Parts: sequence; structure tokens; C-alpha cells
Amino acid sequence: MVASSEFTNLFSPLALSAGESELQLRNRIVVPGHNSVFMTMTGPPTDRIHQYWLTKARGGAAMIITHLHDVAPRSTEADSPTIHIDESIERYQKISNSIRGEGTKFLIQLNHVGGEGSSRLNGGALLAPSAIRPTRNQLLPTAGETPHEMDLESIERIVAAFKVAASRASQAGFDGVEIQAEVSFLIAQFMSPQRNLRTDQYGGSFKNRMRFAKEVISAVRQGLGNDKVIGIRISGDEFLKGGIDQDEAVLIAKELESTGILDLIHVGAGPGGSAHIPPTYHRAGSFAYLSEGIRRAVALPVLSSQRINDPSIAEHMLREGISDLVAMNRAIMADPEMPLKAMQGRVDEIRHCIACNECISRNQAGIPIACTMNAEMGREANMLVTPARVTKDVMIVGGGPAGLECARVAALRGHNVTLFEKNSKLGGQALIAAKAPGREDFDEVYRYFSRQMELLGVKVKTNFKVTTDTITAIGPNVIVIATGSVSPTGGHPGGTVEIATVRQVLSGEIDCSNFNKVLIVDEDHSIKALSAADFLSNLDCHVELLTGALYAGAQTEFGTLQMVYERVLKKSVIIRPLTAISMVDGRTVVAINVLSEEETPIPDVDLIVTAGLSVAEDSLYHTSLGLVDEIYLIGDALAPRKMIDAILDGARTARQI
Repeated sequence: MVASSEFTNLFSPLALSAGESELQLRNRIVVPGHNSVFMTMTGPPTDRIHQYWLTKARGGAAMIITHLHDVAPRSTEADSPTIHIDESIERYQKISNSIRGEGTKFLIQLNHVGGEGSSRLNGGALLAPSAIRPTRNQLLPTAGETPHEMDLESIERIVAAFKVAASRASQAGFDGVEIQAEVSFLIAQFMSPQRNLRTDQYGGSFKNRMRFAKEVISAVRQGLGNDKVIGIRISGDEFLKGGIDQDEAVLIAKELESTGILDLIHVGAGPGGSAHIPPTYHRAGSFAYLSEGIRRAVALPVLSSQRINDPSIAEHMLREGISDLVAMNRAIMADPEMPLKAMQGRVDEIRHCIACNECISRNQAGIPIACTMNAEMGREANMLVTPARVTKDVMIVGGGPAGLECARVAALRGHNVTLFEKNSKLGGQALIAAKAPGREDFDEVYRYFSRQMELLGVKVKTNFKVTTDTITAIGPNVIVIATGSVSPTGGHPGGTVEIATVRQVLSGEIDCSNFNKVLIVDEDHSIKALSAADFLSNLDCHVELLTGALYAGAQTEFGTLQMVYERVLKKSVIIRPLTAISMVDGRTVVAINVLSEEETPIPDVDLIVTAGLSVAEDSLYHTSLGLVDEIYLIGDALAPRKMIDAILDGARTARQI
């Protein structure tokens, strides 16, 4: 198939050196290694991870890199798989063959987490070049464990472990190895002037700090053989005070290249702040400059990471010489067929990642990742779209995420679908979320699903309030109620302060430009209260945020939370943790500490904004029971939850019709 002329660089092949051989890549799109929690620390690769990778291969990616695999038993992360057992080799042989059968190359990532692991997993002490507490991300609840300083014997043992793991990777049929030397794992710890305070041959000078990495590279080549790829993933900037900065990253890349062993350098970012997995507040492609500096300094091919979510961005990076390959991780989680769609000129059909980081939030909680936009991700074997046995007339009430996904899948299965939405525009609460500063990418819900409705022939009726009379008049075979939820404002007796919800504020239903002092109450511990604070502080309001939790937005992914906290604190928003409203007297709000019960008056409040728990809007469902034989209640109308849950509801229900 001839690739779209719009992406001539993106879909040009690349002959990647593989030791003394070559590895032919069909295009420049790589799925980088990432933690899925689809595997266990001790078992072989699962059918679930196999289907996950295979779907991406079928979608057109040129190369897939696995999640990090531990090279030593004491190197452990929550779900870090192992290559040590023979069953893993046997399973990987089958997986490698199936992925190559789709035209995709397959690399394994090898790693030792060093001081970034947790002794809670196996009770053993962590190992690191120096006994220094990690500073990877102090917001993480696991941060702060002090490791044991490695002696020379343990260094030799771990270098040897990389060699053994590489040999087993070769037996397992991988096309090569990527060495993980980023995000403050062990190799990065040795390279870092912040983490490596040794005074022997492995510390001190730049050359000494690079010694361990170069020994690992040599050991991996010895174990892997001379006909497979060796890449290394490094940070283009750790964004840590005293850590590896952009200039030092260039020196590191050149020093690693000087071994004459490497075939590829993969440039990421972080682990400082939110750079490692950039949330929606980071503009797509905004970390490209890190790989650009390294590519101009080395002759080896450079693979660039960090929020490359669109083929146009990837094409620009390749055309301008910023990188030779592009890593598209969350982008291909959201749409594994993105490469094929771009190649075929179907760009408007791509389902873009919105960088909500729900996938990362689940990973941080130690549960399998999932994607807000793509309910099938991680459920590939169980969520096939099969033709309906009987074609039905399906009436869906509600054009939010749940109703839209239900309409999409039901239409794909061959049903005649009509979607009713009471407002003028599809998207539901995603439209409101997109009004918050830095969260404009949530408009992708409207863009993607609107286009899908057109392509699939779904009849869409906006500005249409459905009643039981409407249902009776239309006479569908199936009704799906996706009417969402409402946010009660509540009330405070004795108060004269105006009260509104976050939805009312962000949607513009209430004009907040004339309020001087606004109090926001975080009751559901999502990002909503902080988003409202971000929005209102741009209107020159004095904003205070009360939360009964230890910190606001406690259920928000850490990288996202760190960025929005930074945004609101820089705008002088006052955050009062462990605090609720005791009473309101006129325009004075009496705040109370939920533990000490100490009360603090906050005078001259003009507006209270509640970020409270929503209530299901399910009245139409109950009045429609009995009108048709097949009726479903989905999304927030079933129970108010996150958008990821609403879309999953829609996806599952459509498969039942």
C-alpha cells in the first residue's frame, strides 16, 4: 500500500544496524516500553499482554519494545516480569514470531531498578551506587527509601546478570535489547552526579560515572550476539536539581556512542516533575528539543519520546531532523490503528490520546492500565466487535461519552442507531472539562465521536429532550439511557453567599468575572476543584480551596496533580487541607479543621463553588421501563464515575444489544 503523501518521512523504511547485521523497520513509529501491570513479577508473559502487543503490531507500528524486565532477583517493580524462567523463553518465542508475522520488530527492555524499587515487595535491601534517598518524585507515596551502597562484587554480579538476561533474550527470539538507563533506575543512578557520590572507579569524574553503563552495554552485546539491535534509553534532561541536565545528556550520548556497540539511542525526559509522562498541561511534542540536541551530536539513530500524540507532529520531527524514529506510547494506546489510518490518509478517524493519564494513575495504584478513550485497550481478546445476529433500531438518549461510545459500537455491529442529545453539541461533561485551562485536549471527545457518527451513519438529533411520549412515538427495539448526572449545589442556612457548582463555573452558566473572593470546596477529591481554581484565578479572583483530605485532588494522577498544583500556587491560590465548611453567616464562611475541630472565619466571600459528588439523572429510565423489551442504563446515569468508566459502560452495553 502506498503511504499518504502527507507523511512521507513517517512511513519511510529504516535499516537499523543490528551489530554486524541490519534490522529493517517498515516505518518510523515505535511503541516504547511501559508498565502495563498485565504481567507478574515471577511468571511468564500472559495471553493478555500478548494480545495487547499483537494488536499494536497489526495496527502498523514498526517496532515494539517490552516493559522493563529485571535482570536480577533483587531488582523489582510492581509488575516487572522476568526472563529468568524457561517458560518465559518458550512463551516469548511464540509471541516474537506472531509479532514479526505482522511485520513488526520486537525488542525487550532490560533493567535494574536500583534504589528506585521498594523493599516491601521482597523484603530485601535496595542497591544503588550510593546510599542516597531517591528524588525521582517526592509526591509519590513510595519515594524516600534509602538503598544499600553497592560494593565492587555486587557491581560485577549485576553486569554479569545483564549478560545472562541478554543471552536469554536472544534465545527467546527478540530482535534486540533496549537497556533502560533513564528515570533514575540503576544505570541512570551511576551516571547522575546527584545520585552517584562514589570515590572509586565508578564515581567522581564523568568518565568514572559512565563506566558502569559502558560495562553493561559490553556485557549485553556479549550475551546477545552480533546480529541483534542494542539500544539504550536515556533522559534528555532529568529535571532534577543537581541531576543530569540537557548539556550533560548530550555528553552522555556521545560517550555511549563511543563504545562502538550501540545501534540506537532512545531519548526520554524526567523523572523530575511531570516530564517523564507528560499530562495534558504539556503541549504535544513539547519535549522534542531534548532529542534534537542529541541527534545533532551523534551519528547513531535517535528515537524520541514524550507526548508525541499525532502523526503530523511525528512527521514534523522527522522532516526537521529532530529524530530518526518516534515513540508513540499513549497515542497508540488510544488508537492502535493510528499508523494504518495515517498511512491510508484517514487522519480524521484517529482517536487521539488526551493525556488524561488515567493509564498512569492505574499503574501507580498497581492495577492493570486502561485507556479513557479506548475501552478495548487491555481487553482485546474479550471486546471484539462482532456483527449483530439481529439488526435492531436502537435509540440512545444522551450524547455524552457513554452514549457516544455505545452508538459507535452498536453502529459498527450493524444496528440502526439514533442518538438524542438535549444540548446543542455532543460531548457531555467532556466539553466542560475542556474549558479548564490546560485541558483543552478533552475536546477530542467531541471531535472524534462526531466524526464517527458521520462515518457510521448514526442519526444525531441535538437540542432534543426525550420524553416517554417520544419513545412511544418512535417505537425503537432498544433504548439506552445515557442521560448523565447532575451536581447539586447544596446550601448553607444563614448564608448570603452565592453558591455554584464547578460545572456551572466552567461552562459559563455563571459569570464569575465580578466576584472578588471565591471559596472552592473539594468534596469528591478529583481534579475538578483544582481545575476550577485554575480557571477562576485567571479572572483575578482571590481563590481559596478547602479540602477535607490531606491534599486537594487526592484521587488525581501524581504528574497531573503536581502540574495543576504548581499552576494554582503560582497564581496565589490558598489551599486549606483537612478543612470543611462548618457554617455560613452572611458572607462569612466558618471553616473547620476536620481533625482538630478548630474553626477559622473566612470573611467577605462572594461565591462558594462546590466540587461535590454528582447524582445520577435516571428518571427517564424509570419512567420508560415497560415501553420496550430491551432497555439499558449506562454511564453517569447508572452511577456517576469517571469518563473512563462511562465509555467502558457504553462499549460493553453495545456488545450486548
